[in-house]
Amino acid sequence: MPDPDATYTDPEWGNVLRKKAATEETILSILKSLSMFETLTGPELVKVERIVHRRRFTAGEVIIRARSLRSGMYIVKSGSVDVVRPMGNGIFQKVGHLEVGDLLGEFAILDDSPRSTSIVAAEPSELLGLFKPDLMELVETDPCLGLKIVLRVAEMMTLRLRQDIEHLRNLQKPVALDRAV
Repeated sequence: MPDPDATYTDPEWGNVLRKKAATEETILSILKSLSMFETLTGPELVKVERIVHRRRFTAGEVIIRARSLRSGMYIVKSGSVDVVRPMGNGIFQKVGHLEVGDLLGEFAILDDSPRSTSIVAAEPSELLGLFKPDLMELVETDPCLGLKIVLRVAEMMTLRLRQDIEHLRNLQKPVALDRAV
């Protein structure tokens, strides 16, 4: 089992140190407060705590770059982030805004294709990262727990897709049909 205080090197976040200051809220207490983990028991949360990483970002700091390889998903613990799509020539279009409790990058759990958007901190923000290799190891060592997490991710993705579909439906303009149709 990896040392929980060891340095983890990730292609998107670089080195993330797991040590915390004595006055900081523990990762376990954060996990207990997030709807993403509401179905987990106390002992299950302790296991998840060992594989979750936290990092703070300043306003305007890039969290994830478009076209980078996917390595994991993230949960906004505090602050908020903007989802931006590169338009070329250094110009970006804001396509979304995520707040506390929202998931981002969750497709990384399902596939390995490059990121389609960038994520930028809209204000000082703290995120929790759950990296795919750690989650897959958890699925192998504790299949029930691993599948509970993957199912919860799928449920949250489904909810977001439903919201996006409803938004698209509301953007459509009514069209008069020809009676011959």
